[in-house]
Amino acid sequence: MGALSADGKRLASGSGDGTIKLWDVKTGECLTTLRTPRPYEGKNITGPTGLTGSQKIALKVLGAIELS
Repeated sequence: MGALSADGKRLASGSGDGTIKLWDVKTGECLTTLRTPRPYEGKNITGPTGLTGSQKIALKVLGAIELS
């Protein structure tokens, strides 16, 4: 999915990973990448017990991290 600016100089594209990228049409350069905040962004899930492997994967998709 994409949308061109009114002046034709910028293109916004959306992706399945939840990001939106703003492109310079002339150069093809990605000017910026936007991402909506994920609910567990940066939360450490190393310590909690009782989480299944599937639950950990789901939390990581939502932004959680697991430190080794």
